[in-house]
Amino acid sequence: MRGKQEAKRKSAPKLWAVGGGKGGVGKSVISTLMAFWLSRMDKRTVLVDTDLGGANLHTLLGIKNPTRTLNDFVTRKYASLEDICVNTEVENLRLISGAGGILSLANPQFVQKVKIVQSLFRLDADYVVLDLGGGSSFNVLDFFLVSHQKIAVLTPQPISIQNAYAFVRNAVYRRLSQLSRREPSVQALVKTAMDPKNALKVRTIKELFQLVQDSDGTGVVEGLQEEIEKIRPAVIANMIRTPKDKNASRIIQLVAEKYLMVHPSDPGSVVYDEQIDKSVSDMVPLTKLDQSSEAVASVYEIVMKLM
Repeated sequence: MRGKQEAKRKSAPKLWAVGGGKGGVGKSVISTLMAFWLSRMDKRTVLVDTDLGGANLHTLLGIKNPTRTLNDFVTRKYASLEDICVNTEVENLRLISGAGGILSLANPQFVQKVKIVQSLFRLDADYVVLDLGGGSSFNVLDFFLVSHQKIAVLTPQPISIQNAYAFVRNAVYRRLSQLSRREPSVQALVKTAMDPKNALKVRTIKELFQLVQDSDGTGVVEGLQEEIEKIRPAVIANMIRTPKDKNASRIIQLVAEKYLMVHPSDPGSVVYDEQIDKSVSDMVPLTKLDQSSEAVASVYEIVMKLM
């Protein structure tokens, strides 16, 4: 029995990354509620604010001034991520605060990023939920790509749908760029195809793979395709007000399958809830929300599907 418990403690946690392009779609709220429900399911959970340039996740948990942040880890003030974890009022839930306002960490060096990623997998936890920053910087995409569960959040507005698709597209091309580092000719094709208005008139990943096959052979393409198919983002439509709004996730699924050769899942949507807006405005911890709230309950259902 003791051996099994020790093995459980030593096993690497499952990483869930919550992204989706530009801010304002509710990534932090979704991340917080996901971490809350995982902890309520008796899963040792660490919520990580990876917005290294403008961290604010601690405010959603009612923590005013975190005494330890990612900056303390990167600058070697603390040797381990475990040392900067902060307990919350919720049992089984800890927080790693981002380095808000520290511009040097908005774009960490490669070595710093690798150090953070490797340390995430060493945390004493069952689940680690990463609240990604806005946009599609390499840092955001790299955290997204190393995670077991890749979650893209969007709202029903057309611009948000476009941003979410662009985020998934950027993730696919970022992965292709990583995979082709030792194949200069392939990487050159990938770099060209990244531009939606590229001179080669490549519009889909399938067309890109055909060019790669023509120049470097079938073997290279098979390897790339196998890796790309592993990118299966879970697309969550947030702040849903009408049944029609739920189609936002389906749009991403259809377009991604057609143009990117990836197959996103649709684990569910989250309805708009005034309680959440009020809690955020009044700086009331989201963990204090009424659990019977439809939005909070929706996140519970999504978590159950993603586990």
